[in-house]
Amino acid sequence: MTGTEHPAAVPPHLPNGPSPDQIMAVAGGYINARMLFTACDIELFAALDAAGATAAELAQRCGVPERSVRIVADVLATCGILELNGGRYRNAPPAEAFLSGRGPLDLGSLLRYWDIVSYQRAAAATMAVRTSQGVPCALDAGQVEAFQQWVAFATAQGAETLAAAYDFTDHRRVLDIGGGLGTMVLPPLIRFPHLTATLIDLPEVVGLARKRLAASPAAGRIDPVAADAFTDPLPAGHDCILVAHFMHLLPPERNVALLKRLRAVAAPDTVLLLVDWWRHWDGIPPAEAVYGAVEFLLISGGDTYTPEEAGQWLGATGWQATGWQPLAEPTSLLIARPRGSG
Repeated sequence: MTGTEHPAAVPPHLPNGPSPDQIMAVAGGYINARMLFTACDIELFAALDAAGATAAELAQRCGVPERSVRIVADVLATCGILELNGGRYRNAPPAEAFLSGRGPLDLGSLLRYWDIVSYQRAAAATMAVRTSQGVPCALDAGQVEAFQQWVAFATAQGAETLAAAYDFTDHRRVLDIGGGLGTMVLPPLIRFPHLTATLIDLPEVVGLARKRLAASPAAGRIDPVAADAFTDPLPAGHDCILVAHFMHLLPPERNVALLKRLRAVAAPDTVLLLVDWWRHWDGIPPAEAVYGAVEFLLISGGDTYTPEEAGQWLGATGWQATGWQPLAEPTSLLIARPRGSG
């Protein structure tokens, strides 16, 4: 095997014909993914130091049976995530950098989300594709936190780019709709110290946001408020409304309903900032957007939408698009104002 095929039997190649290897690699990828998630859960990568470890040593360090940990480690060695030499397993360089907890970036929160939330929803992907509706899934507190940590990880670069690319100088107070842990609004608040903000999200999310925001440099200038953006009253008095990485979670009719509610509380000089993975590219989309669209569909029937689609929603709800700006790929910014505001 090449290290990418399903570990079960691989069909023979057709004489002088195409190989089934690519199909088998995709179809069998769930085993590799499952073993990767399991390795993170038992802290296998953190247990491997520079000297490496035998299966027996790993079993002791991870607290699982030797036979079990050998099976997991062998799959990951076949994938190239671990190295195996002389009976000792070691982290391959990417695993040491991103999975051990000792490198410059820890992918643990992303993999945990995929493990306990996304992977379970994916089992019902065919039904979601047939209906364009999300997979019902009531999340417990741990899953909510995993989801929010994933969102924060996936949107951090776009948030920094927003703060650098858009001039908030003339704004005073930002209303952050579906703001999660504050990932998108914090960089503008830090870069523009005169700004204040109100963050709106569901109660279970706001509880997590308060803990994170309390330790931020902008802690005294952001007010997290527990509310449903579709049913609870929205506060007025904001000259900038930020909707970041929220509309892709919603089907089109829900986005129209949201924009109507926001228009109702917008003053004539309010600026609406729609930050999302707007689908504006030609050819094959960026990988983040491709896999993101799958997530959005499974979560709640959402999608990565085009700027033209967003423009139609804006026009139907009393807004007018006034600008578009690329941020960190695949993120971009749509700017709108109340229609007739000049």
